[in-house]
Amino acid sequence: MKPITLTKTIIGSAALAGFLTFASAQDGSSSLKLSDALENAVYLQEGEADLDAAAKAYENILAETDLIDSLAAETRFRLASVYLEQEKDALAFKILGDLVANYPDQAPWVAEAQALLPKEFVPEITPWKDGERTWYDWVLPTGNVIGYSFSTIFNYEWEGEMLWRKEARYLMNGHRACVIEFDKDTFETKYSLMSLQGMGQVRAWYEDDAHAATVAYSKSNSEKNFNFQHRAYDNEQAYELMRQLPVEVGYSTKILIFVTFSGMPVEVNFTVTGLETLDTILGEVECYKVRIDIHGQEQFCYLTNDEDRMMVKMVAGGLEGILKKVETIDYDSTASYENELHGYSIQLPASWGVVPQGEELKADKKIRVWLAEPTVRGIYALSSIPNADWSDGSGIELEDFIAMAKKKLSDAEGELDAEWERELQIGNLRGAAFRASLDSGKEDVPYVYALLGPDYHYLLEAKIPSDDIEEMESQLERIVTSISVQ
Repeated sequence: MKPITLTKTIIGSAALAGFLTFASAQDGSSSLKLSDALENAVYLQEGEADLDAAAKAYENILAETDLIDSLAAETRFRLASVYLEQEKDALAFKILGDLVANYPDQAPWVAEAQALLPKEFVPEITPWKDGERTWYDWVLPTGNVIGYSFSTIFNYEWEGEMLWRKEARYLMNGHRACVIEFDKDTFETKYSLMSLQGMGQVRAWYEDDAHAATVAYSKSNSEKNFNFQHRAYDNEQAYELMRQLPVEVGYSTKILIFVTFSGMPVEVNFTVTGLETLDTILGEVECYKVRIDIHGQEQFCYLTNDEDRMMVKMVAGGLEGILKKVETIDYDSTASYENELHGYSIQLPASWGVVPQGEELKADKKIRVWLAEPTVRGIYALSSIPNADWSDGSGIELEDFIAMAKKKLSDAEGELDAEWERELQIGNLRGAAFRASLDSGKEDVPYVYALLGPDYHYLLEAKIPSDDIEEMESQLERIVTSISVQ
């Protein structure tokens, strides 16, 4: 929000009216004392720009017990304006809201307060396109990349209703996926899912007016019902809401955001604080900056000031999310991933993403890529390794290679499923497939597909939730059999 500068009109009329009313209603000594205190506080704010001292002075005035309404309203407005300059939005808006509610007869100050209070936000525009996929690197202040994410938004039909569905996948401090579905016309949240490795799934279904939600927690096998005082949006829809904000510097709105994982509805202030030109993967573009205030905890997002409203940077504490790529995919089709350094390609669903592990990829070194299923129905990784890493130059015998792959899985996971074990031949690649015993009682079942080629060997490792084996094992088989070596 822009720094708050009181206009000459306010100082010359509303403030003067306050002083006159005050002077006529109080005894002389009290009048002089408080009028001098207010005048001094205004000088500290506007003359000295000493916001901390001005805030303290206004707070001291409000601590008086015999304030008349005009002086109380003016002091509250001025204190709120200081808090806004200090970017204490939540506190400022609380004071302004109280001013409007408690001093309805103080029309000038009520009008000024209403002008600063967050506007009711009604999302209208749709800046995204069907199949839009964005990729982000997550970077520390040191420049180190500590994680990656990608998300895809696309048309989706559910029981005859047309929705937007966005699937976001995070590879950072574990594997996490988020899904959001919302109405294409009203943008009301309909459904959300969060899946966090090791912590199960949280799913939420919203009532038609978004004033209530039912949340299911897979880990505890429980459900809870939540009611909201007004329309709530799921936390995973916040990014889309920011893309729909009016690009007006100083525009501020308060939105009720529901965090399903904690079961907490939170009033979040979104403020368009300014315009900046940034050097991005899209080139040099003008962006609008949005401050997100969650009970005093702030984050910032930078979105392109054009028809696409693309988020190019997010800052949360010392962590930054940086846009690295934008593409359009056909969600229901098949995509190809080619590893030119190691000379192979695979086919996988376009809804999946391929994320290399590590930043330096070399032909003479092991390369591992995550095959990221969008809702974490399993963890999948493919490693291509130079044969020289496992031999003295004389080559690797197929029998020894298969034995090594089998031992690696059994050492890590215990008993294997002997009936499922089988040999493989895909083109000029030969090897075997193994999986852990289904009788182990583990929530996730480990797999290894080991294939040996002339120059490289390949290990496709997976952990599939036991409830998803029927569907995801066949998907995994299709990916494995699609491997082609140049």
